[in-house]
Order: sequence, then C-alpha cells, then structure tokens
Amino acid sequence: MTAFSTLPPPRVVRTSPARFAAVLALPLALTGCGAPTVPTGGQPPSSGVGTQDPPWVALRSQLPAPDADRITYDEQTGVLKLYDLPGNDRWMIQMPGEEAGRPSPAQQRIPAGTPLAHVCVYYVRPGMKPSAQISVKQIRETGLAHNSLAALR
Repeated sequence: MTAFSTLPPPRVVRTSPARFAAVLALPLALTGCGAPTVPTGGQPPSSGVGTQDPPWVALRSQLPAPDADRITYDEQTGVLKLYDLPGNDRWMIQMPGEEAGRPSPAQQRIPAGTPLAHVCVYYVRPGMKPSAQISVKQIRETGLAHNSLAALR
C-alpha cells in the first residue's frame, strides 16, 4: 500500500458567480474612484494663499526658498528686482545688523558698500512660516552663471 492511497479525496470548492464578483469588486469599493462628492455649479475652489500648495509645504520647517533665477541684481545701480508673489505673500529684506527683515517693494535699492553676502531676501505668507533665506550674493552669482552660459551659445 502506498502513502497516497491513505489521503482522503480532494474536496471541490464551488463559488457562486455573485460571490466571485463581490470578492473582485471589494478592492475597488475600498479605494474608490473620482471625487468624494459630485461637483456642483456653486462656488469655485478657493484660490486663496496656500490652498493650492502640496501637503509637504505645510509640514516643512520653512517655506521653500525664493527662486534665485527669477530675481535680478544690477551691480551698477544697486537695484534688486523681485518677481511677483502669489496671493498675499510679501517680500522681506534683512539688511546687515538688522534682527528681522522688513517688507520690501518689487524693486529695492541696496546701498553701495553693503556686503551682499549679508543681505538676505525671503518671503512671508500670512498664517505660515517664512521661507528659507537667500543672500543677494547668491542671487548675483546665479545671474552671473546664466550670463556666462549665454556667451557659450
């Protein structure tokens, strides 16, 4: 006698088509698809400050630093030109020796002889943390790098 003859015969499991469909539909039902509610023709989504930010922005210790590629500094006139910020964000400039930044217009003149490495630019958003700071020296070096690359064309 062999060992296989002592095992009971295999049992056939029969499943109804409805049960089979329910098991396949369960993952779709749990994850869902589309919007949780049907959009209405009412009020459009808010375009207020910070409403379009990805979740990781609110979780950071600071907002992302300003885009140095979009800020220009003219060494001959000493004028720093800042780009337009969205919503209620506003520019801040911290001069050497100041404990905190002060609000700045879109064009700010930096006094001659001021060490550019110690002039910091950042922005603030009401109700949130300020952005990371960048120095005017970094902004100038970014602009110089772009100018030197343009000469290669």
